[in-house]
Amino acid sequence: MKLKQQARVLKCKALTSFITAAEAFNSLHDDGRVTKVLLHLQHAFEMLLKAALVQGGKPVFDQATGRSIGFERCVGLAMSDDTIQLSETDAGTLRAIDALRDDEQHWFNKVSEQLLYLHVRAGVTLFDDILQRVFGERLNTLFPARVLPVSADPPQDLALLLDDEYTQIKELLRPGRRAGHEAGARIRTLLAMEAHVEPETRVSSKDVARVEKGIRSGDARDKVFPRLSDVATAVDALLTSESAGTQSS
Repeated sequence: MKLKQQARVLKCKALTSFITAAEAFNSLHDDGRVTKVLLHLQHAFEMLLKAALVQGGKPVFDQATGRSIGFERCVGLAMSDDTIQLSETDAGTLRAIDALRDDEQHWFNKVSEQLLYLHVRAGVTLFDDILQRVFGERLNTLFPARVLPVSADPPQDLALLLDDEYTQIKELLRPGRRAGHEAGARIRTLLAMEAHVEPETRVSSKDVARVEKGIRSGDARDKVFPRLSDVATAVDALLTSESAGTQSS
């Protein structure tokens, strides 16, 4: 395929950030690991989507400001593009990665190893799909398999994982624990995950305070986080689809 000059540069940037995210995920060093993974994974997708849009002749600059469009706009355009074919589930995955990245970059959150692996795994699959649909390339022809993210403890059931996270938050908020900062960080992660099913998800301090109040009052998870059950269903469907794709390939 003959690439447009700008598309070639953007795709190269996407692959570079993807490699950095994968290397960070598999790093032996914990300091800054989650931050590096989320920042570079989100950047990899923004560059890949822009490369795909440019290759397809779609505008990626805002005429009013003269600046390139942001991540959310890229996702919206990719959903309406016949070549990229970004589905609602795909868009939810990208928005969740972006929401997790946003808190990690501009404040702080607490992303468990299993939740991080789940989003990186879904991200790798989606990155490979978009790369193949638009550019006719596959990750396994560009990189050795050893660089792709692996985990010795992958999540088995997201609903159980979310329940466990909720229980840990309740324990952190128990009177006398003085661990409100960590509880808030974990709450931000669960709120960010609602982006899987809610496009307008924006985590705010008011949201965190609302959740804390509900948890301290003894409310159940489905009342405090009403969208998380839908998230579990959507992500389970995504992982099932990934497994089927792996078996058929």
